[in-house]
Amino acid sequence: MKMTKNFVGLSLAFLLLSGSASAQIYRLDDSSSAQRRVEARYVTNEFGTSLAETSSANFMFLKFGLVQYRLATSAYKGQKAKIYYVIPLFIEGLQNPQALTVTWKGNRLLADGAGHAGERQLVWSGTVTEDWMQDEIDLEMQVELAQLRLREGQGFGFESYFEIETNE
Repeated sequence: MKMTKNFVGLSLAFLLLSGSASAQIYRLDDSSSAQRRVEARYVTNEFGTSLAETSSANFMFLKFGLVQYRLATSAYKGQKAKIYYVIPLFIEGLQNPQALTVTWKGNRLLADGAGHAGERQLVWSGTVTEDWMQDEIDLEMQVELAQLRLREGQGFGFESYFEIETNE
């Protein structure tokens, strides 16, 4: 009888602890951002020259400049939360997730960071106080060309996004 009580007590404690620590993760709506699709402003090789001007490049560098994001956060107002920048794992043509490095510098609200395909990086933490969170990030990418396999005429691209994590 004593073992059963301890087992039930431990099970109940575990359930209570696991329930209180469960984070809820949601994709944030950024559809009202100024630019739904961003294009690289500059594409160079590792020597800083146009990628089209050399056949011996090992890397492609893409600079997007300042990209404005407007994230719908009204559903989370008053809650403690963490916001992550997510780089998708599966990117058409990319053979190795480590061959892509995305870097960004936040303008005022979002933190600077870097990541590879398949990673989510923390860019904000605190209590949500606004219906919308707006910021600009200076966005750049580096791609190892030996790990990129594109079909004839296929462009390279993907959609990064933001997730919010709350403890409910």
